[in-house]
Amino acid sequence: MKLELQLTNHQKLNWVRIAALASTLVLMLYAPKLWLSSKSFPVVPLFEWIPIPIGVLEYIFWGLFFGSQLIYIFINKRWIGWFVVLLYVYLSLVDQNRLQPYFYQSALTILAIVIFPSKTETKKVLYAVILIFFATYFWSGIQKLNEAFYIQWLSAINKHFSWLPQWFLKSFTYAVPWLEASMGVLLLFNRTRTFAITFILGMHAIIVGLLFYLGYGYNVVPWNFQNMISVVVLFYGLKTVSSHEFFTYQFDKQKVLVLVFTMLLPIANNLFGYYDNLLSFHFFTADLSYYNVIIHEDLEEKLPQDAKDFYRYYEGQTYININEWAQYDNKVLFYPEKRAIHFIDAYLRSFADNPNQENLTQLIDYNKVTD
Repeated sequence: MKLELQLTNHQKLNWVRIAALASTLVLMLYAPKLWLSSKSFPVVPLFEWIPIPIGVLEYIFWGLFFGSQLIYIFINKRWIGWFVVLLYVYLSLVDQNRLQPYFYQSALTILAIVIFPSKTETKKVLYAVILIFFATYFWSGIQKLNEAFYIQWLSAINKHFSWLPQWFLKSFTYAVPWLEASMGVLLLFNRTRTFAITFILGMHAIIVGLLFYLGYGYNVVPWNFQNMISVVVLFYGLKTVSSHEFFTYQFDKQKVLVLVFTMLLPIANNLFGYYDNLLSFHFFTADLSYYNVIIHEDLEEKLPQDAKDFYRYYEGQTYININEWAQYDNKVLFYPEKRAIHFIDAYLRSFADNPNQENLTQLIDYNKVTD
């Protein structure tokens, strides 16, 4: 029996909006400290002058962000959506670690809805939201076309699935980026849309199954379910005149802004490195920069206990795995941009008698497997 999913464009937007909000709410409950300022791991503001809420204020902002999303699920008012987006932007400026893929994609989805006036034709808004999901799969695949992904991915699946033929594991590894990017493209065409939906659902189901099998990465689970729901709601049964409709239909300044986030900025990242990797849909690509910080003996006893709790030792050296420290409080990986690790480095050095002393710390990118 053929599945029939007949939703109006307005209903589709509502379901995708609710899925984005629900995913974020679940993740806020899973990682509540990520949205607070007072914790063992320091916040990493984008600008030094940005006011950071502390004490009672940090809990007020946590409640505002959580409560506004909860209200927006049941009361679909454009101004509430704008409030949610602006709160997310501010809280992310306060701590860049909140710019995780699952939060960023949800915020972009809400932005693509609220950026249009209330009387805008729903088809136009729907196509803008579709661009977010096209970009998610297309760019995530393109960004995996790097040697680091092949090395780390093959090493990981060899570790857990060594019983499978080596030729299959290698072929699968090299095919993953092309398959994922292709699914983003195939979603745009009437003839291939159903196949792409089926493939994407299978991909997310496998990812969720692997996460539970391996026993970690649960923070990614709600995002996977969000995308499974959204892809079906947005694309199943959709018929278009041509694939370029999504990019050109009723072209205006709002559509341009959506295209900036989904096309122009990812291209700027790929060609020139002018935009953050994660914000360019650089999702789970294995070539992001994650650091150990080696601590000199002159600094070792001067750091606060919160940092000392994460001292690890190797070949006579003391170091902190920044991801381990970040995950303890934030339940997410450290934001993988150089400015972020340099901020943490400066924070650690600030406890020394002479923060400018050479060799107080040493940054080691342990995730780097290629030159």
